Amino acid sequence: MDDEKRGRVMAFYSMAFHGMMPFGSLLTGNRAARFGAPGAVMFNGFVCLAGSLLFARKLPAIRRVVRPIYARLGIVSETGPGAAGAKQGLTSAREAR
Repeated sequence: MDDEKRGRVMAFYSMAFHGMMPFGSLLTGNRAARFGAPGAVMFNGFVCLAGSLLFARKLPAIRRVVRPIYARLGIVSETGPGAAGAKQGLTSAREAR
């Protein structure tokens, strides 16, 4: 990451995670007042589970978009870690003979 953009990224991170927390607390308090604390915690757990399942379903599409960018920047190789690891393991096995 470029140094001049690092501050912007950290500001967005702080706003997204710490700035939204009061809204989540407000909604959870409202749910707890209506359904009790166990019901509010259970509902929030279901929301987190649904969000993680949605993210897992969208992850292949995200990878297809992001992987070429990471390869161009040199963060990952074009072939991916699986192919490189398999090639290295094959070479090591041949050397062991």
